[in-house]
This record gives sequence, C-alpha cells and structure tokens, in this order.
Amino acid sequence: MIQKVSGQKDPVIQMLRELTGIDGRAAHNRYIVEGRELVRRAFDYGCAIDSLIFTDRFASDADCAEISTRAKQIGIPAYCASEGLLGKILEAKPTPECMAIVERRLKSLSDMFSGNISLVMMVEAGDNADNLGMLLRSTDATGTQGAILSAQTTDPFSRRVVRGSRGAVFTVPLCITHSSGKAIHAARQAGLQVIATSAQSDVVYSDLDLTGPVMVVVGNEHVGISDEVRQSADVVARIPMLGKINSLNIAVAASIVLYEAIRQRNCS
Repeated sequence: MIQKVSGQKDPVIQMLRELTGIDGRAAHNRYIVEGRELVRRAFDYGCAIDSLIFTDRFASDADCAEISTRAKQIGIPAYCASEGLLGKILEAKPTPECMAIVERRLKSLSDMFSGNISLVMMVEAGDNADNLGMLLRSTDATGTQGAILSAQTTDPFSRRVVRGSRGAVFTVPLCITHSSGKAIHAARQAGLQVIATSAQSDVVYSDLDLTGPVMVVVGNEHVGISDEVRQSADVVARIPMLGKINSLNIAVAASIVLYEAIRQRNCS
C-alpha cells in the first residue's frame, strides 16, 4: 500500500530535504535515486533501499504498480506526495516522478585492494559531476574493479553523478579518501603499477605494458594531476592530441586508458 505523506514535516520528506546536501548524505549514509529506470536498476543490482517516493500522478501509472509490487515483496515502504511539494524540496525541474532512498556503499582503501585486484581507477580532485558520472559508466563497462575518489573529488552520490552514471554507482565499488598519496601507497603495496595521465609527458599510454595489475589515475579537469601524484606514480603517460586544444575530458581520458588495458589483456 502506498502511503500519502502528511506534508513538509513528514519524516520521509524531511529525510529527502536533508539528502539534497552532501552533509546530509554523509550523516545518514543515504542518497536519492531518481527516475523509474534507475529505481528499477537499484532493485536489480541489490541496493539497500529504505523507501520509495512517488508523485501523485505517477502513483496511478502501470510502472508504479510494478515497482510498488517489488518493494512490497521485500518490505520496503512506498509513499506518494504532490509534485509541488517534491519540487520545493528537490529544486529539480522537471520534478522526479519516482525516487528511492538508498544506502551508500563505500569501501575502505584496505578493502579496495584486498583479493585479486588487477584494474582500479582513481580520480584526483575531479570537480565536475557530469564528468564523474560518465567516468563511472566507463569504469563499469570495462569491468574495472573499483574507483577511488581522492582530494575532494565531487560527491559520487550527488543527484547529477547518480543520474549521469546511469546506475554505475550501484555496481562499481567506491572508495573516498582525502589523500592521493595514501591511495597510491595502498595500490603499490597491493602490487599494482600506478599509471597517471597528463598532457605533460613524453611517454605515450599505448606504449606501456598494462597487462599486469594497474591503477589508472586522472586528475582535475582544469589543472590535471597534482605534483604529489606526478612524483609518486610509477609512470606518467600522455594521450596524443592532434588538435589545438591540449585537454581531454577526464571521462574520455580514463576510458581510453582503461580500454587499452582491456585490449592488451585480451590480446596477450
């Protein structure tokens, strides 16, 4: 049964409001998933879903009945609220018709490098949510075993990243750490070669041997990798660019190197 929310003071609405900010997401260890397709994927990929929230209009949709049935089978409560109320809380246009409150899943550095790890991605100080969402999609597509987000990289559980990732935040193991140096040290201790990317390098990425365990590092969209990463990495490599703009989107750069690693391993 779908419960009607009582108004702005309803607990589920108050939770939604708090989860719109990074501090609220961290405090509650929860985030918002928007849209019927992403909510379905949250179910499909075994996310821990606390509750569902629908607009009044969506509550009469056939898709809502299907999603509500899945929720009922595993004891997840469902609520509906007016589009106007949800629009005020989320400040999103158009107002999402279907949402889920989902538990964040994060790994520590030690957990990230436990077991048989052969390919990991690291983003240093990435500050563009859309780029991070696209990068996580490539991380999932290449079967990369995790993504480390260091040095104040944008929150992977913000609405733009979740939406842009198309559900990769559900499938890619994530680790958030403030220290790029600690992440590189942990990777090296686990036997991974650390390959950082930068336009300022004489080494071309395709000349590297990526068949062994590797962590690929991309830097900030504007300034690239830090001096700490440049000095700590085993190799700094560039992706050749033939035009006049000496810069690549970090999602594109990461995808190129990750797929090169997959190509080499499939050909070896």
